[in-house]
Amino acid sequence: MTDSNNLQSKAHSGQFDPIFAIQGIPWIIRKIISMATLSMKAAHDVEAETGTKTIVFTMMVSIAIAGLGEEKEVRFLDGREQLHSSALFGTSAARSRLVDLATAKGHDGEPVDPSLYRDFLPEGEPGGENNLYDLIVHQTNGWIMEQVWGFGMVNDERHLIRTLVIKKGDKVAYTKAVYDWNG
Repeated sequence: MTDSNNLQSKAHSGQFDPIFAIQGIPWIIRKIISMATLSMKAAHDVEAETGTKTIVFTMMVSIAIAGLGEEKEVRFLDGREQLHSSALFGTSAARSRLVDLATAKGHDGEPVDPSLYRDFLPEGEPGGENNLYDLIVHQTNGWIMEQVWGFGMVNDERHLIRTLVIKKGDKVAYTKAVYDWNG
């Protein structure tokens, strides 16, 4: 298992308030979230029974928000659906897989939106499945989120970047989280 610890860079990340609004997070909670610092531990492993690659994300916020202090999500990278419940976000279903961004298809069968990876550096072998793609569907609020993870340059330094788009009806919002490596 390999681990990395990352701290979200507020200076280089986009605005999350429009994302949280579409998710139905109350205004006062969104304001508290905007003051918090997010750290993320990512542990890469292989499921013993199936040999499936996994990533375990452990997110920690500097302020306990609506019961959310530390939250762990296991992502199986074979596209299987995983239900996840959160005190803040409710229950959602996630499907994760490694993709080749040149040929990856989104949830609608169309190519993944290029704005989600335009700032990424090429990683791994050309044509290889080198980036993480997540599809998250909320079970009661009706929103759909697509996320793409990769590496990009910010101020001449290489950073982990998570870009995302959320859609609910005719509402759409994009943002990105830029992470500073912290060991």
